[in-house]
Amino acid sequence: MRIDPKGTIAGYPSLQVRRALRQLDQHVEWDLDRLEAITGEGRGLVKALATAGLVELTRKGFWSITRAGKALSSATAAPRVKRVTAERALGEFLGRVDFVNRRPVFLAKVVEVVLFGSMLKPEVDRVSDVDIAVEIVPKESNPERARAINERRVLELELLGRRFRGFLDRELCWYWEAFHYLKGGSRVISLANLKAEGEIVLAGAHQILYAGGDWKPDAPPRAKVVRRREKPSAESPFF
Repeated sequence: MRIDPKGTIAGYPSLQVRRALRQLDQHVEWDLDRLEAITGEGRGLVKALATAGLVELTRKGFWSITRAGKALSSATAAPRVKRVTAERALGEFLGRVDFVNRRPVFLAKVVEVVLFGSMLKPEVDRVSDVDIAVEIVPKESNPERARAINERRVLELELLGRRFRGFLDRELCWYWEAFHYLKGGSRVISLANLKAEGEIVLAGAHQILYAGGDWKPDAPPRAKVVRRREKPSAESPFF
């Protein structure tokens, strides 16, 4: 999914709306105070987002992101790229999937990868982005042990200078560390949560690349991840 970086959504700059949705989507639900703290906007923004179907009221005074909002939050504003560039970005992403699943420093693993969008149209030479949906689950199946391991990771990152915004940010450290690494800072990769957006993704044309612990025979080749050797930081999973 692509948005016009110079356009508007619900009467607000499109990049502002996408940024707000990305931040709000880190919370199961949120109230007006949290919205204002995150975006600097108030009732006008939430009313516009609700009218556009991007957020919905969950209970009195609280809202959450809708499926349409989740899809928009993962949209790209980058210019269209040549297919060869997109294919290279896809191969690098798939290599990072293998890396996350192998490396114990990541507390999460990828259990399914689905490609959808313009990359599935071979006649399109310049694609808007590489649309990928992933399902990410904890590597540790025991919930109590998983929470304890996650808390240790949080403490490690805090010692390295990482700051967590609140309880939910700490609780989902295992998820977001893997998700952001998979994204790799790429402007070409548009990454979605398959568990949250699967109904939309699977309703249209799509290709399952990885599932059940195996790559599908028609999955594109995966680029090898080269480990960095610089001193690790709070944002780096290389230890």
